[in-house]
Amino acid sequence: MNKIEFAALLIVVLLSGVEAFSQRVKPVRYASDDDGHVYTSVDEAVNSGETVYRLKLTKLQNRDSLPEEVFDFAELRELTVKGVRLCILNRNISKLKHLKILNLDRNKLVRLPETLCELSELESLVISRNMIESLPDSIGNMKSLKVIDAWDNPLYVLPQSIVKLRKNLNIVDLRQIPLTKWEYEAMEELLPNTVIMFTNICECENRREHN
Repeated sequence: MNKIEFAALLIVVLLSGVEAFSQRVKPVRYASDDDGHVYTSVDEAVNSGETVYRLKLTKLQNRDSLPEEVFDFAELRELTVKGVRLCILNRNISKLKHLKILNLDRNKLVRLPETLCELSELESLVISRNMIESLPDSIGNMKSLKVIDAWDNPLYVLPQSIVKLRKNLNIVDLRQIPLTKWEYEAMEELLPNTVIMFTNICECENRREHN
């Protein structure tokens, strides 16, 4: 198995909360009262009277940010907010102390709050298909982080603090991001043990402007 095949397999395994994989395996039980149920609306979760471990929101009309009620689910382990044109990730995300999987695929995010880095149990961060130009400076505090899926964002530089994650960060997925050779080498120097997946470009084809 080559490096790319290994990376692809690792993404599937580590992102077990992502729907394509979760349909084939029984969800991880986070507690004795966890039956694997995925709540698909805030109202459903609030009215359930049960502890909420999984919340998947794909229909949030006319909202720039998450409903504040989301941050009352203190035991939440998986949060998916996908394709709802989310512009702002609330600073209150730090209240979800036990979150392990955060999937923000296909939104309109341009930045992530520094408070995200207080999620010390987060293992998988999916921010693909947004407009994020940089990761929070304190991302090195996320000691449990194993996967960053950031493909198709204008993300060309990683923050220096990410070097603290070199022992546990397995994959950084930057496909559809046209990195230059020098940008990739700078990332590889920070994360020598991490599989960094990216879209290689020839310098003559690089149309991005550098300061």
